[in-house]
Amino acid sequence: MSLTDKDVKRLNLSMPVANDVKLGEILKALQEATGGDGGEITVAWADVTGKPSTFPPAAHTHTIAQVDDLQTELDSKLESVAWGDVGSKPSTFPPASHTHTIAQVTGLQAALDDLQAEIDALKGDGGGS
Repeated sequence: MSLTDKDVKRLNLSMPVANDVKLGEILKALQEATGGDGGEITVAWADVTGKPSTFPPAAHTHTIAQVDDLQTELDSKLESVAWGDVGSKPSTFPPASHTHTIAQVTGLQAALDDLQAEIDALKGDGGGS
């Protein structure tokens, strides 16, 4: 079976990386080079263009903007929730003014103790005044 132009386009659009390397065109060219019988074709490593200088390529990162349509895809995953469906919210907004004890704030006492120890060390009196 020969690849049609429609097959080539579908292959190229099937995934971003296929389109980047024009996978459909490559497959069609290989098919034509082998006479359409699916026979083997040999490509020398030196003839492969656009390959990384090291293999595997060095680890790297990309920003969202560098990945085609990633922000659009992420935005499509956002879920809208009606205010009435939000649980454990204050009855008024903004919530009424209130206070908390040190014990009600996770980690606050330990942080205060650490700060006091640093102050005492700086004063050089081991905790005295």
